[in-house]
Amino acid sequence: MLRCAVVVAVSCSAVAFASDPPTARQPATATSEPTRLGAEYFIQKAGAAWTYQLHAGGKGRVSINSFVDWKAAYSYSLGKRSGSGTWRVKEGNWLERNGARADGEVILLPAVMTRGSRWQAPASVEKGTREPAQYEVLALDAQVELPNGIVVDHCLAVLETALDGAGPFTHYYAPNIGKVAVRGPEDWVLRLLEFRSGSRGHQE
Repeated sequence: MLRCAVVVAVSCSAVAFASDPPTARQPATATSEPTRLGAEYFIQKAGAAWTYQLHAGGKGRVSINSFVDWKAAYSYSLGKRSGSGTWRVKEGNWLERNGARADGEVILLPAVMTRGSRWQAPASVEKGTREPAQYEVLALDAQVELPNGIVVDHCLAVLETALDGAGPFTHYYAPNIGKVAVRGPEDWVLRLLEFRSGSRGHQE
């Protein structure tokens, strides 16, 4: 299995993954770490970019365009959904401001997470509504199989549902990489094809 730390090293050289998807499997393993911090999954470099294979066909992209005063300005294009927003870390929380989700800043990942941690925030960009949603950490050591068959382990798995529990989406994050996949009620919504870590850090 390819661990997330190895994926970072490979991705820095901008090596693309193959595009033939294997049969998707539902990844989830027992928790092996007591806690995780939201900041562990936040990339703090301008030029960082994620390319995803979309279930609807084609590719999606998320890019950090600038990193100024410890705030990342990003843009995204995920099929019919596109836009921009900002990310930052405050007291360990990974915070997001995106007009497609809410008028103000919301928690993307809380400061300290254990298996079973819960919080509420507007629905994710992938879900595409501004309705309130609830989030729960399913695992801190989950696995995700990427489109070329590489398995990324030691990932955070976060379940997103409507307040009544309907419409489950599971988000997967890898330390030092960020989001690697999202699975909807029936199949993968997106999975990582390529990650470029960026080459510039804090900018004044």
